[in-house]
This record gives sequence, structure tokens and C-alpha cells, in this order.
Amino acid sequence: MENIERMKPSQTYEVMDLWLRTTIHSNSFVEENFWETHYDFVKEKYINGKENFVYIIDGKIVAFTGVTEDNRITGLFVDPEYQNKGIGTALINFLKSEYNMLHIPIYARNRKALAFATRTGFIIDGALRHEHNGEVMYTMLWNM
Repeated sequence: MENIERMKPSQTYEVMDLWLRTTIHSNSFVEENFWETHYDFVKEKYINGKENFVYIIDGKIVAFTGVTEDNRITGLFVDPEYQNKGIGTALINFLKSEYNMLHIPIYARNRKALAFATRTGFIIDGALRHEHNGEVMYTMLWNM
């Protein structure tokens, strides 16, 4: 059985484990220890008490996403074993049904994520440098 639901506090450890694994996998151009040293920062800023949604298959969280108060998607994280199965698209479509406008920062070197965002209706709206690692990121925008 598959479903999308609001993340519960009891799912924090599982979500953070998924975040770390997928982030390292998808952003190999950033040193792995960068992500490990930012684990607690991400947990406090984007997970604890925030608007996050999990995608569950047979009781296992295989993907999650979150949205800030200003409609910024904090990321879309799909377990590598479950990628290319429509799960990311299902989460984006769910968010589109909940919000009139969404934006998401994506590393310029993460071509797979950029292609996915474009396929799901996002356009490049700007560029910036990540304040901690100096990588160029595009701000992708979707409007209803």
C-alpha cells in the first residue's frame, strides 16, 4: 500500500537517515562530510516542527519533501532504490494541489534534479551561490 501523509515526529530519525543517504547520492560533487556536519542543522531548520510530507510504501518511508512558510520546497528526497518510479512526481503533484506557488533551489551541477524540475513544470527564476559550500544553485519556480 502506498500513501502520502504529513510527517510525524516519530518518523524524524527515518526521514533524516533518508535525507543523508539521498543527499550524498545525488550531490556527489559536494564532499560527503559537508552533509554529515550539517545533519543537526538540517534537522532543526527543515524537519523538526516543519511542514513535511512522507511517501510510504508498505510501512516504509521511501521519500519525503517539505515546504517552508514562504512556499519554498526544502528538497525532494527519494530513496535511490525507488527513483524513476513516479514517486517524486507524485509528491510534486501533491504539493501543487496544496499550494498556488512553489519554488525550490537546485544545485546547477545536479542535472538529474534540474531535468526533473523542468519536466514537472518548474522554470529557472534565478541563481545564487550556496552560502556554505559555494556551489551555484538555481531557484526553480512553479506557479498555478
